[in-house]
Formats: sequence, C-alpha cells, structure tokens
Amino acid sequence: MAKRDARFRTRLLLSLGLVALGTACDKQKDRSDDGDSGYDCSDHEDPVYRTTISLTADTGDTGPATCPDPYVAAGLIQEAGGAGAWCTEYVTLLAQDEDLCTYEHSCFTCCGYGRPLLDEEGRPVTSETRRSEAWREPLPASAPLSDEQRRALATFWRHNAEAEHASVAGFHRFALDLLAHGAPPELLLAAQHAARQEVAHAVRCFSLASRYAGEPLGPAPMDLGGRVPVARNLEELAIWTLRDGALGETLAAYLADCALEQTTDPAAREALEEVVRDETEHAELAWATLAWALDVGGARVAQALRSFLSSAAEPQAYPRQWSEALAAHGCMDPVAEQAAAGRCLREVVLPVAEALLRARAA
Repeated sequence: MAKRDARFRTRLLLSLGLVALGTACDKQKDRSDDGDSGYDCSDHEDPVYRTTISLTADTGDTGPATCPDPYVAAGLIQEAGGAGAWCTEYVTLLAQDEDLCTYEHSCFTCCGYGRPLLDEEGRPVTSETRRSEAWREPLPASAPLSDEQRRALATFWRHNAEAEHASVAGFHRFALDLLAHGAPPELLLAAQHAARQEVAHAVRCFSLASRYAGEPLGPAPMDLGGRVPVARNLEELAIWTLRDGALGETLAAYLADCALEQTTDPAAREALEEVVRDETEHAELAWATLAWALDVGGARVAQALRSFLSSAAEPQAYPRQWSEALAAHGCMDPVAEQAAAGRCLREVVLPVAEALLRARAA
C-alpha cells in the first residue's frame, strides 16, 4: 500500500511541477510560518439520514414481505425523495415493521469509476440499464461461476457501467464550465478527450455486465432535466473539480489499481488496466484545472478549496454481495475497498492538495 500511495502521490505532484512534500496529515503538527496548521485528517462523520419505505405504497407489494436489499433500496429511497436522497448508495436496513422498511443512508460514497454528472442538488444523473446490443462487445466466456456469483458480478459491473456512462455527460458539463470561465485550450481539449475515453469505459463495463448477466445490457436514454448545471463562478468550478475529479478520479484510479492485484479474469483485467491508465490521466486533468483556477482566482479559490477539504469525509464503499471468488473478476472486498479509499484520501489527495495550495500561495 505504501508503495502505491507514493507512486500516485508522486505522479500527481510531478504532473503539477511540484516536488513531493510528504504527507500533510500530521494533525496540527505541520505549521507554516504564518500559523497555518495544514489539514486535520481526523475522521469526519458523514451526514446520516433515515428513510422509511412502504412495501405496499412504494413497491406495489400487496402485503408484508422481505425488505429490499441495499442496492434496490437505494433506488426506492431516491424515488421517495428522502432527506439526502442523493446519498443512497451507502444503505443499511435498520428495522422492518410489517410493510414499513426503515433504512439509514449516508453521503460521500464510493466507489464507481468515472465522474458522473451531478444535477443542481448534487445528485448523480444516471440512466437506467435496459436490454441493448449497442453497448456490448463480444467477450470470451468466464470461468465457471454459480448463479449467485454471476448475479453479483453483473450488478457490480452494471454499477460501474452506469457511472462511466454518466461520466460522458459529466465531462461535457465540465467542458462547459471551462468555457464559461475562460480556461485555456489545453484543458478543453483534455476534457473532450476524457469524454471519449468514458464512452469506451462504459462499453467495456456494460460488456462485462452483459457477460455475467447472460443478456445484452446498455443504458436507457438519459433524463437531463431542465438544464445541465454550469458553475456560477470560479470558486464553484474549483470545488466541483476537486470533488468530482481531483478526489473522485484519483479514487477511481487508485481503487482500480488495488482491484487489479487480485483480478485474474483476462477481460476484467483489461478493463481495469484501461480504467487505471485513463482515470489517472483524468485525475491529472482535474489537478491541472485546480492549478489554473488558483492562478486566476488566487485567495478566494484557495479559501473555497480549503473549506471543502477541511470537512472531507472518509469515503464509504457501497454495499454489495461479495465472496472471495468475485475478486478474480475485478470485484474488490467492500471492507478492503473502503479502507483503501480512506488511505487514498489521507495519503494521496490531501497531501497533493496541500502541496498545490502552498505552492500557489508562495
């Protein structure tokens, strides 16, 4: 893990033209001459919400039944519009009373690949998955698996496919943000290139989901609502870029690299290798955008970024079925994934952010 941390941290620092300054997570020990204490990287708890779903009203069941699993419940919570309903991937069933199912759900989830488009309230804009031949490439058959294992892998790769597909829209919105705030052409060209890469990622992931599901899968039309949100000012652009790119894309690349260690299925390995390569480039694009925003916006952008980072929560892995047999097909143990995501935040994202902020303040 330490070698991976250093490798990702160093690559991002080099892409920014900065020297590796080491970790910034020394909890009040790293004081600069102006009294700045750096980041306190102690744990930050996520907002926690509770939503109750009626099996009769919300699912159409005629009487008491078993409460839906977390993946299904996430969609029902979204439809119910509970508080914080856009944070529903981290879902825990608390209690069932007859036909009422009460779930607890929290914000700041990981870990899908890509940087999905978010609406004006911060909710991911994704398409439903449906039967489709258009998004499937032919793949060799996988090793023998049980029906339960195939279902779990189909769900896992469908989740990633939906995130990658939504990331196509995410990068086109990012390009609009860049245009709206006068970004240089190299950032715009990189954003357009990233959108094309996300299309390829979505095809790979839908192809894997189709293989495990035993039927061709692809995205339904995407409902973009009234309009696609564009950052209102440079500070908002910087915060969105930090959240979706510098953090989200760095996490995606880091976790895909972790998953590769145990992945032996050739098709899954090929998909993850592409994700690691491309999402690392996308992370570098995000950090380069932050550097540009700091050069243009100065102290006001730095203040916005520091405010966001000071409350950065430990990412939570979305709940899913898992067994050791799934690791060979790219599906990482959620407990290990969550630990790795927290480590990436502490040992890669926060140190790089600190190095960039200090360099631009010098």
